[in-house]
Amino acid sequence: METFLNILNSLVHLLRTADLMPDFVSARGIFCSIAWIATILAVISVVMALFTDFDSGGDADMSPDAPDADSGPFSVRAIIGFLLGLGWGGYISVQNGLSVVAAITVGLLVGIALFVIVAAIIRLMYSMKSDGTLRYEELKGLHGTVYVTIPPNGEPGGQVQIPHPSQFVTMPAIQYGSTPLPAQSSIVVTDATSTLLTVEALPSHQH
Repeated sequence: METFLNILNSLVHLLRTADLMPDFVSARGIFCSIAWIATILAVISVVMALFTDFDSGGDADMSPDAPDADSGPFSVRAIIGFLLGLGWGGYISVQNGLSVVAAITVGLLVGIALFVIVAAIIRLMYSMKSDGTLRYEELKGLHGTVYVTIPPNGEPGGQVQIPHPSQFVTMPAIQYGSTPLPAQSSIVVTDATSTLLTVEALPSHQH
């Protein structure tokens, strides 16, 4: 406990020396308080995002219909960005001798700029994630190759590989022909679900 108090006292001394000690009395202190609160929230947001991605193994639902608090224009991270700009922009302005009104104006402008930038980045990230989402119905009509021999008459056990624009897909497949489709045979997908593809042999002239 004593060590923690010593560290805390050292931190407070450092902040006072650097004139970064927040308070709610002066304009400088208020801007500084907003800046530090926003900075702490930003760090927490980044850490939570990292742990969320790690825990999900990178397989979180990225479909455009999946709800997310950060996918809209007034997302949490965009608001934090606004507060960062308002706090630090206003604080630096006051430190450089600007009036309170001018500091507020600068802080608001910087905050709005950061808000727009963060919101645009988040929108771009979610757009990229959505573009990479596999919609299984899009596999219908695509050509591919047999990876594991597909038994005849709808029997399970076969696998195919399909080059989809967003990723290279390997999935279980069945076919209703009377003869097996050996590995490396060319096929076309006639039906698709999230767990199984139905395929047909591709005529040799279409390989």
